[in-house]
Amino acid sequence: MSANPFASFEIHIPKKYQDAVKQFCRTSNRETPESVPFERQVDFWFMAFLIAVKKELLPVKESETYNATVASILSSDPKRVSYMQLAVLGITKKFEILANHREVFNICLELANAGMPYLIQILRDEDDRPLWAILSELDSLTKVP
Repeated sequence: MSANPFASFEIHIPKKYQDAVKQFCRTSNRETPESVPFERQVDFWFMAFLIAVKKELLPVKESETYNATVASILSSDPKRVSYMQLAVLGITKKFEILANHREVFNICLELANAGMPYLIQILRDEDDRPLWAILSELDSLTKVP
């Protein structure tokens, strides 16, 4: 397992999205995965980050946030850490940024902030259950134009 340079940081989510995040995470909700597709808040956060990267959204800084979890949780899936670092490298085109773990992590937080309204909108699709809506969106995002 590779080291997690973000382990001492906290994953903050904007307070304005807190209810929606908890609505779609099973740690706060005992409905079926079809209605509540994310196991944990970190999973929701990471999906928002991925959507922002794919859609090339600009990072969004938020001042009113809550601590969803500690970033050491990313150690359980080290590929996520690598994806985060590679995304920031691709966006900034600055190899030296990888030495500044806090800066890389802050960019990831801000990208996730940018992706959250899109993810919430997808999950609230009235024509589909949340799991199927996000899977459909992922399918469309992975298609080559």
